[in-house]
Amino acid sequence: MVSTYDPFQVEQPDRTFARLHELRAEGPIVPIGDGMYYVTSYEEARRVLRDAEHFSNAEGFRAPGVSVPVEDRMLGEQDAPQHPGVRRIVMSAFNPAAIRLEEEFVRDRARALLSALDTPGTVDMVPAFTTPLPNDATVHLLGFPMDDAPRIAAWSKEVMESEWPAMNRTERGEGMEGAFPEYTRYVDAFVLDLRQAIAAGTAGDSLIARLITADVGGEPLSQRQMRALVFNLLLGGLTTTAQLLGNVIYQLLVSDSVAPVAAASDAGRAAFIEECLRVYPPVMLIPRGCVAETTVAGTTVKAGERVIVGSACVNRDEALFDASEEFDPARPNGDRHLTFGFGPHICAGAAMARSVALIGLDEFLRFALPRNARLPDGFTYENVPTFFEYGPKSMPVIFDGSR
Repeated sequence: MVSTYDPFQVEQPDRTFARLHELRAEGPIVPIGDGMYYVTSYEEARRVLRDAEHFSNAEGFRAPGVSVPVEDRMLGEQDAPQHPGVRRIVMSAFNPAAIRLEEEFVRDRARALLSALDTPGTVDMVPAFTTPLPNDATVHLLGFPMDDAPRIAAWSKEVMESEWPAMNRTERGEGMEGAFPEYTRYVDAFVLDLRQAIAAGTAGDSLIARLITADVGGEPLSQRQMRALVFNLLLGGLTTTAQLLGNVIYQLLVSDSVAPVAAASDAGRAAFIEECLRVYPPVMLIPRGCVAETTVAGTTVKAGERVIVGSACVNRDEALFDASEEFDPARPNGDRHLTFGFGPHICAGAAMARSVALIGLDEFLRFALPRNARLPDGFTYENVPTFFEYGPKSMPVIFDGSR
């Protein structure tokens, strides 16, 4: 029996989570049409995500029938032999020492953004805080001019809320170059300027400079490959962490947890974030394409078919998580979620996302506690219009306490 469920359609999360609960009841892997299977079991999800022999990242993330040229594939769409070499370079920018070096900048930006809020009054925290903080952190880490951060954020938002993530096109054209020519020209010019600085010996050390000078499979990365990776870093650094931070603050307010979390230890605040990552993951699914026939939980998956690892689904697997639908920051195994993936393609920026979210939470708590921060009566959560993301489209917060 084939269940009717299209993971590439934007839905509001209350319907999505209810449908995922039903899919888990149907079995560990469920056919959902269009040659796709949905993995609902935590253990089966781990097996699929670490099985690079039978499952490919290439062409897995787009809507059925959409193929992305090899040179235009982002890191999450690459396979060996290119992926390991590129990933090692990217990971060099996200090592613990590098992340610690960014913490002072992120904290200063968080405080500046909050101090600029017009309070007492009502402020939409998405454009005021939860989007610009991760964006500014990403722009700073990658070495882009900070004056350009607002337009990079606007471009990135336009990309992620378009049909491009699923279809690799918009009404303007195909691929990033056709769909978003202004953003493409900006990124290309940045990379070209950096190439010239490297040739002149005037470039400093940076992640993008390392990618430009890298030898991947005996050759340097082409201009199109560099473009795809830079877009990947900008979009991933902004959107995933923005949704995470938005979900953290929303859960803080909707559960009336500002005072308890403010009084908690560092470990307690980190556990609050992990439970947000588990129950309300900023990335809802991880698709893979089958390249060699295999079985998943006894079901045959043929080459050319796809499996959708439902991170939002397996994170609530009752076999692993007691009272799995409930939000419980004291949960002893809450950090075992698969929101950042698993295996050779686990998210390279996961540690940075956690760091930005924790700093953002800390600074928001200091700002919000004396100002009686709360959601308006009757506020209804509306999800961002991106099929694979979970995060608040807007979040008006009332501040009416004393400073």
